[in-house]
This record gives sequence, C-alpha cells and structure tokens, in this order.
Amino acid sequence: MNEFGGDKFQSHRTGETERPKKAKKWNGARKRTVAPLTRCDLARAKRAFTTRRVPIEAMETLLSGPIRPRTGDLVLARVERIRYQRRIELTNGRKANLTPGDLIIVAYGDRYATDQFEAEVPGDLGPTHLVAVGGVAGDMLSKNSSIKPATEILPLGLIANADGKPLNLHDFRVRLDHAFDDNTRPKTICVLGTSMNSGKTTTNLAMVQGLTRAGYRVGVAKVTGTGSGGDYWQMVDSGATCTVDFTDAGYSATYKLPIADIEAITIELVTHLSQQNLDVILLEVADGLYQEQNLKLLGTETFKSLIDEIFFAAGDAMGGGLGIGRAEMFGYRVIGLSGKLTASELLIREAEALVPVPVYRKEQLSDPNCIGAILSLPPVTDEQSSVCGCTGQLCLGDCGEPFGADLDDENEGAEVIPLVANT
Repeated sequence: MNEFGGDKFQSHRTGETERPKKAKKWNGARKRTVAPLTRCDLARAKRAFTTRRVPIEAMETLLSGPIRPRTGDLVLARVERIRYQRRIELTNGRKANLTPGDLIIVAYGDRYATDQFEAEVPGDLGPTHLVAVGGVAGDMLSKNSSIKPATEILPLGLIANADGKPLNLHDFRVRLDHAFDDNTRPKTICVLGTSMNSGKTTTNLAMVQGLTRAGYRVGVAKVTGTGSGGDYWQMVDSGATCTVDFTDAGYSATYKLPIADIEAITIELVTHLSQQNLDVILLEVADGLYQEQNLKLLGTETFKSLIDEIFFAAGDAMGGGLGIGRAEMFGYRVIGLSGKLTASELLIREAEALVPVPVYRKEQLSDPNCIGAILSLPPVTDEQSSVCGCTGQLCLGDCGEPFGADLDDENEGAEVIPLVANT
C-alpha cells in the first residue's frame, strides 16, 4: 500500500516489461465539489505545451470527486515521485525541471510510443502518471525495458469554467475561416515511416529548411501522435510559415481515437494550412506504418484525397522496401526514401539496390537548389519571394518592408546581396 491508499504505482517499480495487473480501485472523495481557482494557484502551476491554446482566464474552478476524465480534459496535478520524466515542456517551449510537490497543468490522454510508454486515460481522478513531457496524464500500462517507469502525479481536480464545466482542449481548437476546398489546397506531401524514431521528423525538417531557403512558403502539420512541442518548435525554428499539430485541433493525443476523428483532424489542419497562402504542405503521421490506426487511416478515401505524394523514412533497407511497397498497395505515389538509414553509406547502397524510388540524404533535402526539383514544384517567382530591403535576405513579404529598399542611409546606392540564393 502507498500513501494514496492503493497499489497503483507498485507494479511498475520492479522494472518488468509485462503488463501490470489492474490497479485496485482508488478510494477518493465520494461527492463532487467545485472550488474556486485563484490567480495565485494558477501562477504556481507549470502549464504544459498541450494546454497552450487554453487561456488562463478560462481556468476558474477546480472540479474534484467521483469523475471519469476524458481525453483532452485539463487537470491540475501535484508531482509525487520523479521517474522517467524529469522535466515538463511549458507553453512557450521551455523545458522546466520538476521536483516533488510541483503543481502542473496537463491534459489527459492515451499514449502509444514503442520507445517509451503505452498509457490510457484512467477511470477516475486517482494517482496516475505523466506519460509525456509535453503534458499528457495517463495510467502507464507498459513501458520500453530500457527506460524508467513514468513520473507519478496526483490529480487535484479537473480545471473547469465558472459553472464547474471541465475545460477540454477540443473547446479551444483552431477555428476555420472557410470550409475545406480541395481546389485551394497546395501540393501536399506526407512523411510516413517504419516506426517511432525512424527519421520522419528529420526528413520533414530537412525539407522545410531547403524549401524555405529556396523561397517557398511551407506549412507543416503533424496529424497524429502524443502532445509534445519538440517537433513543433523545430519546424518553427527552421522557417516554416505555419506550423500546427493535432493539439491545435483539440486533442492531447490521437491513440485510441476513432479513425473518423483522425480524418477530421487531418481535414481541419489541411484546411487551416490551405488558407495561409502556402506553396506546399508537409504532413507527418506518427509511429510506424503498421501501427493499427495508421493502417486504417491510410486505407480511407478521405486521407488518400488529401495526399499528393508520400516520402518514406526508414532505419534500414528492408523496412524501407516493405513500407514503400505497402504504401503503394494502398494507392499512394511514393517519391523518395530517407530517414535514419541515410546515416550509413552501406545502408544507402542496400536501399538503392532494393527500393524503386530515389534515396535522399538530408543534405540533399535541405539544399535549396535541389528540393524544388525533388518535389516537382514550380520555380519560385519574383512575386513569391524577393530580396528584402530590411535584411538583405529572401523575403516572403511578412516584415512589411518594401522589396529592394535601402538598408539604411549610409548604404544608399550599395548593392543588396541576398544571404541565400534563389533558385
């Protein structure tokens, strides 16, 4: 027995990889209570990345008692024991250290991560786990044998509005200006992979860098996964014009969601990006091609209608060949293979001898002189990108400075030299 009145955490402390036995029922409060949340309470709490769309002004009360939380419900919790997650990613992207006693604001969610945890939304507000540093709470069901169990947290209650209604991420999802119109959608390329950490994000990142340097306006969306800002901020830092993910569509994680919901997420994110005056959209589907939800999603006509071409990421030639073959069986056009295998010249040679598509190193994908041709994009025109008089670099016109303007009075008449050459 532990201090919370049950053995919910005990089965995870031995380090075995088998699924733990079902925890005993947690004997919490028998009556629902609604208590006010003060500004001081909220100021003390570390708000996680997954909750970034929820304004702090909406967090007015704390709901506790016999409640079954839902995916996306916001919860105020106290850190009880530090295990695998030693930090939490804040709304601004900074990773803050955690210590026992810290208050955190996270969202409930299920998780599927072969390198870390399998987790599910619990049936009550009893002791649970922080299963993702981006701010996802759930009961750990299994873990990778190479890591520690998840950090233990104690929910204090669901965060609610003034009327005691729990706040859910879905209530604060991105709002669309117009309904989806496929005629306005720019070319859309989806990156798939063999598994978690196969190089999907690295592949997307390299393409963002190359496209941005070449003067294209790029939008990026991660349509499935577990809420975390790592990939999100990398795309922002690499110059993506607009970056969104499933948390912007109102979900802390997508594991266990009905396929219809994931289709809706994809439509919502692609529609949002299509309204941002972009030249190309890059999507990423988390985990591996053979993850159960991914196989179902790729087989839907809705998803097929949104994707023009596929880029595949793999850790070895065999995985790349099998994945490309399966994607083509679904009817997708695969245009290239990249990913973790490109770190090895030997694996590159193996893949080139096996797969029916070119194998690209990340240096090729990030090269502004190559990426347009790789993706069969039309050349950037002067109207799309010009030399900015403010910075001397290729400019998308967002800074408001006139193209070709003088950098300052002292440089009057001087030649403006772009830092990155146009294609």
